[in-house]
Amino acid sequence: MAGPVDAFLKISLAVSLLGAAGSVGYYYSVYLPARDVQMDNERRLEKARADIARKAAEERAREEQDAAEQRRALERGAAQVNYEACISRVENTYHATWASNCKGVAEKVRKARASCTFGPTTCDSIHAAPDPGPNCSLPTTIASSINASMQQGKDRCLQESKAGLQ
Repeated sequence: MAGPVDAFLKISLAVSLLGAAGSVGYYYSVYLPARDVQMDNERRLEKARADIARKAAEERAREEQDAAEQRRALERGAAQVNYEACISRVENTYHATWASNCKGVAEKVRKARASCTFGPTTCDSIHAAPDPGPNCSLPTTIASSINASMQQGKDRCLQESKAGLQ
């Protein structure tokens, strides 16, 4: 009886060893390479996704930078327009003040001449009629004051413009 059981055990053992060796062979020759290929594909896919995401982020950053530059350019343009408008207002005020003072000086001379008690020639020489127009010559004190006011206004415009650009 030992013979047939012994032969059966040997055959069973051989079949088991062949099955185990086949399983190990399959694992190393078929399963692992297929898994490695799949993992490589997943890594490449993940890398491609990361590259796409990085490029999209770079593009968004570039677009945001361009938009910020455009905003700064518009702000600079608006600041320049505001500065020029401020200077124009200061100059208009200067000219209006100068013209008003010209009229005021001419009016004072006219009143003084009207109340002059000397003869007409003497009154004409004492109270010579000044130019009442906007381009008259004003006394130095008045002219200096008006010029100083204009310079202060221009300086204020420049300060406001610089404050708006910062």
